[in-house]
Amino acid sequence: MLCTSIETRRVEAVDAISAIEWDGLVPPGDLFCSHAWLRHLDEAAGRRPVLTVSIGSRVTGATALWEGEPMPGLFYLPEFFPELSGPWQHPFVWLGARRSVRNGLICTAGPQRSATLSHLLAGSLHYARENGRAGVVMPYLPVSAARELGRAHPAAHVLLHSAEATVAVPPHGTADLVAHAGGHNRKRRRRELRDFTAAGFTLEWVDLTPEIEAAIAPLIAATRRRYGNGQGVVWMLRVFAAQRRVGLLDHAKVLLCHRNGRLATVAVCYRHGDSLHGRYFGADDAVSRDGYPYFVTTCYAPIDYAAHNGLPRLFLSTSSLEAKIRRGATVEPLAAVVLLDNDELHVERVRVHNRDLARGYRDRFPKYLSSLSRDWLDFLS
Repeated sequence: MLCTSIETRRVEAVDAISAIEWDGLVPPGDLFCSHAWLRHLDEAAGRRPVLTVSIGSRVTGATALWEGEPMPGLFYLPEFFPELSGPWQHPFVWLGARRSVRNGLICTAGPQRSATLSHLLAGSLHYARENGRAGVVMPYLPVSAARELGRAHPAAHVLLHSAEATVAVPPHGTADLVAHAGGHNRKRRRRELRDFTAAGFTLEWVDLTPEIEAAIAPLIAATRRRYGNGQGVVWMLRVFAAQRRVGLLDHAKVLLCHRNGRLATVAVCYRHGDSLHGRYFGADDAVSRDGYPYFVTTCYAPIDYAAHNGLPRLFLSTSSLEAKIRRGATVEPLAAVVLLDNDELHVERVRVHNRDLARGYRDRFPKYLSSLSRDWLDFLS
């Protein structure tokens, strides 16, 4: 008789599980769920525990565990749901990759999936209680994944909190997007591309070698510092070194944008499955912004790279959403699954929170309603 016992356990870090076993649970395109991505985070910033669910001798689900951040920013829980009362000032157990603005479910497909997710949430809540945390939160989930995880525990709630820009990459890349844009945006995009060339900018895709790392790390660190991230050049070099050790750089490409022989902007992108992810951006503020180098480096050129390499999806993260909408992106909601220990969230207040946040995005982009994904509609009533 086959063993069907189900077990939840914690291991010291992701490297306690083989990459083949782990990645077999990761959907194509979920870069930040991958074994290599989590390993490089452990290499760069210290090991973090992982919770696993096994049925018989086979791992069927897993999640990394971390602590969020104690200061305002993308991983500071009090800023996620400002209109919804809750124990947000207290420490939580965070699920998913550290400092990732896109998470996913690392879980088997098929009939064991539901039981696996239920045990994953229950085990996470047990860990939170053991460590005196107010509850569990898994943020930055696509709505479909958040709903599925939310159904896995009777006390879990799905709460919208953010949005990301994505591009369904057409066969001919930017040319297709420009051709199908509305009149005003079509003229804007064509002008930006003409001005970029006229200003003397050039583009080059290269591998992330040590020499390239040394050149781009100062620009990326300076840009991150402007947005409140104090980790500098040494940190970026440490990250790239960790990525090299775990093999991530085999899937990385760097876009260099020069003007008159000087490096102006850079973007680092990673391929996973059928998707391309824009992850790091940097700019030299001493180089003139005439010619729209930011938009070309972060939007147009990655779209064309994805099209050329047969990648139908491009993920452009959570920042500068309107700028990305104007250049062909769709804005999709991101949600957190929240499970509290000794507190409850009122279902109607959760509904109102989600409705109000969805309305806020609708009202924020009144000229681009067609660029909001259909997932928003479910929360607007």
